Amino acid sequence: MTQHPVTKTVRSVERTLQILELMNRAPVVRVQYLAEQTGLPAPTVVRLLETLVVAGYVRKLGRQAGYCVTEKVAALGAGHHGLPEIFDVARHAAEDLTNRTLWPTALATLDVDALVIRFSTIPMSPLSHYQSTINRRMTLLDYAHGRAYLAFCPAAERRHLIALLQQAATTDAEAQAIAQRAASVVTLTRASGFGERTGNIQPETHSLAMPLRMGAKLVGTLGITYFARAQVDVATLKAELKAAVAICEGRDQSAG
Repeated sequence: MTQHPVTKTVRSVERTLQILELMNRAPVVRVQYLAEQTGLPAPTVVRLLETLVVAGYVRKLGRQAGYCVTEKVAALGAGHHGLPEIFDVARHAAEDLTNRTLWPTALATLDVDALVIRFSTIPMSPLSHYQSTINRRMTLLDYAHGRAYLAFCPAAERRHLIALLQQAATTDAEAQAIAQRAASVVTLTRASGFGERTGNIQPETHSLAMPLRMGAKLVGTLGITYFARAQVDVATLKAELKAAVAICEGRDQSAG
């Protein structure tokens, strides 16, 4: 009886899924790590990774940095309908922003109660002191991306997010303090138009972020990070970020 190569095909799928599972556990992975964890030869791992790159599920961060999963992986989850097309444009805008300013930029989306970095230009920035921030979670009250999202999301969503934050409280007083701090963050952020992180955490750097919309819908944030001690013209950096967001949203940069 003729033996069909079904087993071989299934094994290839299993290997690919195993690699994706391992990659989901860390922001960035290298070929050697995947080879050690799976027991596969490094050339086989590279072939599988390059196949995933072509398919859009994995991104190569550079010769030394390694690989990371892309936001397309989320589409494999039940009930997920994919990220908006705006992120294709936003990736190019983020790269252009780094080319102009040299500072690393990032795109982030909401994940339950925090913003998660989905794309970063760190590999192409000469001014970054991190190897990668892909998949880093940024809280809503402490980080620029989180503050930008919380301040500019619809009021009903904001109430929901604040309620999620209050679940960490052990007393009514703590819950009230969280609500008051959130209200302060929202007021300051909406007044300036930018989510800002300046010294409260990671004091060696500061960050700016703005909401990213597709039509009227808030879909994420675009942000830029710079050294706290650098001689940076923050007003110019804000103008550059604002122009990049306008490009992402298909708006006239000279408008508002």
